[in-house]
Amino acid sequence: MSFADTTQEPMTSLLDLNDDCLFEIFKYLNLMETFNVLDLRNSRLTGIARQRIATFKELNIQIRELPNFTWTQLKIIGKNLRIFSLIVGYSIPTQTVLNIIKPLCQGAALTAQLREFSLNYVYFNEEFCQCIGDAVTKVQRVNLSYCQLTDEILSEFLKKCVSLRELYILGNYTLNGDFLRNFHTPSLRTIRLELHAAWTFPLGEFKTKYPNILLITT
Repeated sequence: MSFADTTQEPMTSLLDLNDDCLFEIFKYLNLMETFNVLDLRNSRLTGIARQRIATFKELNIQIRELPNFTWTQLKIIGKNLRIFSLIVGYSIPTQTVLNIIKPLCQGAALTAQLREFSLNYVYFNEEFCQCIGDAVTKVQRVNLSYCQLTDEILSEFLKKCVSLRELYILGNYTLNGDFLRNFHTPSLRTIRLELHAAWTFPLGEFKTKYPNILLITT
């Protein structure tokens, strides 16, 4: 009399892999997919997912790709960022833009890792200046082109950028150049400006006072 072999191979799962293998797999996930792993409530996968999120050092957002991240998720992303770029569009409500920038900058302010900040095509007001200010203390490159800045707001913003080396402000037709009159950015080495009809500040005076700053005009 013979009996059939009922021995079965043990079931295997993703969790049978070691952490190094799991992390290599997680490298194929984008940010949103990685945050979805956090919702699984598995402490081991959550730990690896957080390691993966920490590798995202650059975030580039365009008007047609406004993210669906939560406030908490954006704050976590901000903690790890070194480069942030947001191209918006004047038709996008200011509050919509601030809902993205505020949590990112809150996170970035905690770690001071942010080195490049670019914001284009918004009406840059005092609220932008306030929410971004704490995040840019270590930033070395700022691009505020097409933000319709005023000289007063730009002056206040630059006071917060104590490590700034490069400044790009093209297409800001509301500036007259007075922000250059009392300059408080000692590390700055390059400014790229677009001059226009309303510009009144004498650039020769600035170049004489700050010979170490390369002033490029278009």
